[in-house]
Amino acid sequence: MLFPYVYLPNHSIYKLQQWVDQIFLDVWCNANPSVEYNIDLLPDEIKKITLEIYNDDKIKEDYFYGPIERVYKIFQSMNQTEKNALVKNYKDNNAIEDLCKGTAGYTPFLYSDLDKLNATLKIELEKFFKSLFDSVINLKAVQQRIGTINEHYKEFVKKNSKGKCPVCGLLPIDGQYVHTRDAYDHYLPKSKYPFSSINFKNLAPICDKCNKGNKGANDPLHDKNGNRRKSFYAYNTISYKLEIKIQINTLDILKLTPQDISITFGPANLSDEIRTWNELFGIEERYKAKCCSEDAKYWLTQITDECQNYGLAPNVIFQGKLREAEKSPYSETNFLRKPFLEACDAQNVFR
Repeated sequence: MLFPYVYLPNHSIYKLQQWVDQIFLDVWCNANPSVEYNIDLLPDEIKKITLEIYNDDKIKEDYFYGPIERVYKIFQSMNQTEKNALVKNYKDNNAIEDLCKGTAGYTPFLYSDLDKLNATLKIELEKFFKSLFDSVINLKAVQQRIGTINEHYKEFVKKNSKGKCPVCGLLPIDGQYVHTRDAYDHYLPKSKYPFSSINFKNLAPICDKCNKGNKGANDPLHDKNGNRRKSFYAYNTISYKLEIKIQINTLDILKLTPQDISITFGPANLSDEIRTWNELFGIEERYKAKCCSEDAKYWLTQITDECQNYGLAPNVIFQGKLREAEKSPYSETNFLRKPFLEACDAQNVFR
């Protein structure tokens, strides 16, 4: 990622994850073979929500009442070793930062792993956890207690106000003054990873090109051969600055093709994360395309025009553009404009 988001603390919408924690860890993982399931096993607030959803004739799907009971009965048949393993799997899959950074002791757990453990449980949990984000979060009984995802988005973009997709930097992110919003990407895809579908540390607004056009359901924690890899964490609190260097291998700058451009990324200590970022989101391909676009031609003609308008040497205008780009890297794609202009300068365009 070009830059991390700042996590919005203490929002009421996070209660849904807290309720699911209670259901999974306190109810299911403590399922006693000698204690038949009844709704009184649920914490009071979850019990009330379950009954409200179940008794609402407008809701055609049974999201809580039946699924909670069925999963409880499956857990009743499991031994303590299996339950303890699932507790760890659950906690690991919700430790998003540690999984992204490859912290020792944290192991990603996939639905394919769950299927090997218990195929029936996999079917029930997959439907349950997907419904949390797709449906449950939008139910009236839930929204009355936690607010709406649109409300969370408005607060989120007030705190994260750069207005650009942090993944690519090429496209805007809807801000607080428009009624639309960009979609929240499940960084660990909810189609592959159980337990974290409603964890907002696994959810971040990104542009549609990055979300659907490139990443989709691809796995950020494993490469195409299934090997474990590091990945950028969307809410990283440790500051970093990505380095982008461009080399142009032709003198005909106005007729560039992607084959004429080489791009390298740094710093070296983030090489693993950068490789994952590039593969997931098609970054190099998209940046090369930008350098071949009309926007890039405008970056050049702008310098030429200003030379004529102000009677200054091209190199003077060039240096001024570099300073502007450094000051506001995410305005007008300056983070890419700067290395592009530097690559043009290396070809003596401004001399």
